[in-house]
Amino acid sequence: MKSVIVTGASSGIGRASTIRLVQAGYRVFGLARSYNRLSELSQELPAGSYVPVEFDVTKPETFGPIVDRIAGKGQIFGLVNNAGYVEPGAIEDITMASLRIQFETNFFGLIGLTKQVLPLMIQKNEGRIVSVSSMAGLVSLPLIGAYCATKHALEAVADALRMELWNTGVRVANINPGVIETNIHAVTNSKLDRLKNSRFEKAYKKYLRDAHKGLPASIVADAIVDAISSPNPRPRYIIGSGREKTGIRLRHYIPDTLFYSQAAKRILA
Repeated sequence: MKSVIVTGASSGIGRASTIRLVQAGYRVFGLARSYNRLSELSQELPAGSYVPVEFDVTKPETFGPIVDRIAGKGQIFGLVNNAGYVEPGAIEDITMASLRIQFETNFFGLIGLTKQVLPLMIQKNEGRIVSVSSMAGLVSLPLIGAYCATKHALEAVADALRMELWNTGVRVANINPGVIETNIHAVTNSKLDRLKNSRFEKAYKKYLRDAHKGLPASIVADAIVDAISSPNPRPRYIIGSGREKTGIRLRHYIPDTLFYSQAAKRILA
């Protein structure tokens, strides 16, 4: 049974992906900060198919021991980098401390864990590195500029890694969802109290209202299973509503000034 590591496995996309991967025949090591929530998932899955592991993506000193422990139980075939969150705030509102922790969670932690797993995959000449990016990694949006920056950085590193692994059996795929129904926006909501006096206060409320109108996490989970299982996964799996996908496609044809002015009016007005 091939093993797959899934970070952020206790809820949302990570939880749905864990269930789908187990159903597809993989043994999943589910990683997240809340061991209790991870353990609850054990009751829904066949014995031996799922192993909960307490994990904090902002504590890189634990990555090596955790990967060694997992590797001791069998070959690590896949890594699903899913852990992450949205830090709301216009550039003028967000603090430098908030910007740094956003990168620490969404980017540096992700790269750090990947670097621990990658040599094991290269040695076996097979493996899958699948990272949950975002449409915001392809097109920047106002009010979540820090989040967009972390995802743009992830896209750049994935492209470089894909080329560096060209002559190995290790494949790299990014999942680029639009708005998905997860608890990520509930976490975002709790962070908006500090932004009450912003000139964007009205726009923040509008953003939160619209942020819950997304697709189910199971659709993203299906794409993750395909990226893990396919002998030739796509470089990117763009998942979202028709309107979101159209926006991504048109971005390449619309002049920058027109694209960003229209996006600003729609989101901030």
